[in-house]
Amino acid sequence: MAAQYSNRHFFRKTPNHFLALFFEAKGIPLGVDFGQLKENDADALQTALNKLTDSQILDIEAEFQDVNALACEGGIVALVDEASFHGDDGFVGEIAAIEGFHAKAMWAFLNKPTYWRGAAMFLHADNVSPSYWKKRNDLPCLPPQVEDEDIEALARAISGYFFHKEGRGKNCTVEPYRRNQKEYFFAYPEDFAQSAVEWVGGTLKSQAHHPAFEIIFVYSEAEGSLDIYAPKNSKAIADLQVMFAQHILKLETLTKGVIDKRVYELTPVVEDDFEFKIEPVLGIASVVVNRLRVTLKHDKKERITIEADAHKTPDAVYSRLEKLNLPVYYVSQVTLKVTFEAIGNQRAKTRTVNITHPNSCALNHDGNDLKIRQMLASSGLEPKAMSVKE
Repeated sequence: MAAQYSNRHFFRKTPNHFLALFFEAKGIPLGVDFGQLKENDADALQTALNKLTDSQILDIEAEFQDVNALACEGGIVALVDEASFHGDDGFVGEIAAIEGFHAKAMWAFLNKPTYWRGAAMFLHADNVSPSYWKKRNDLPCLPPQVEDEDIEALARAISGYFFHKEGRGKNCTVEPYRRNQKEYFFAYPEDFAQSAVEWVGGTLKSQAHHPAFEIIFVYSEAEGSLDIYAPKNSKAIADLQVMFAQHILKLETLTKGVIDKRVYELTPVVEDDFEFKIEPVLGIASVVVNRLRVTLKHDKKERITIEADAHKTPDAVYSRLEKLNLPVYYVSQVTLKVTFEAIGNQRAKTRTVNITHPNSCALNHDGNDLKIRQMLASSGLEPKAMSVKE
């Protein structure tokens, strides 16, 4: 994710050339000669910004924060995904030629505005902790219906549900997007009225407003799976699944969800002939086990953790485990360090992953996390979906 926003940090990270293009596009003369201004002169830029009207500053800072939010690797990946959906084959080459995340993000903000909303929403979904998603993977593999009337029907269903049950949700909008063979639906029902203290025209006032709360649906036709993110609304998950099935999958009824009984079988990791199977296309350079937690079978309350630096000696953890000569056990947790192949002059990226029996794994389903999942599946460690008879 991008760093926390401040004007000065943003000015230091964004090249003068792109700042000049921004103010030119806004039609706001900043009174600064960007051709003569030194790079990273945040003080001069902040002084010039302070001379603008309050409404101009408010608008500019809001858009700067939007750009800053996508000025990170995940943001650029989300922009590339959205460009791919729009069939923009040249986008990858264009944005790759620009140095720096803030410069890339500003260029996309100015030149590809139609991609911006979807990319920002994808990045937000990517940053949701996996523990907040509620998954159901026993749906029939039906194509989703995403015409305007289908989306509006889902919005009305969500609105009616929360309005009649809780007195909120009078209005609701649902925005559909497609990404990597998955359908994303971002729903924004109206929340209860709130009051906040704000500065308005130089005066501190208490302003009443109606914020939206958020619900995200992610559907995979290939997997027959539906993930729902509905923070503080977990009791509504089952009903939200039914609404989605009725209005997007056109199912008349939906049976009660089947508990996901998939598990990670981790014991093979300590077998003599085990090795991680890495496909070259994944761009993974190495995978090592940094830590193991084993649970003794005769007393499941007794657990032993073995940890070692596998940087120089990849099998260091295994050597320590063997020396312990433990009674019968099973592996209940594995910590992996995955190193990706370096690109150009960049440092090689790494990812540390904890996998815990039976089914805990804090990996997302996109980017490098998806590559790790594919590697785990090839190695026999990633649980596969249950076959459900229709």
